[in-house]
Amino acid sequence: MTIGVRFTVKEKINQEKRSEDDIAKGIVKFLVDVYDETGETVALATILTMVKKADQS
Repeated sequence: MTIGVRFTVKEKINQEKRSEDDIAKGIVKFLVDVYDETGETVALATILTMVKKADQS
């Protein structure tokens, strides 16, 4: 069986800095769609990742 995976960003959530020394960061919520060779979805998942913001000001 051949499968493919499609990631789609569904939401970006800002996180407050806890202190002046804290880095600027946020949560990115991805929808993950795993599909087979016919294009039928065989699994769905949501992944949350914490990411460092490029702009640290």
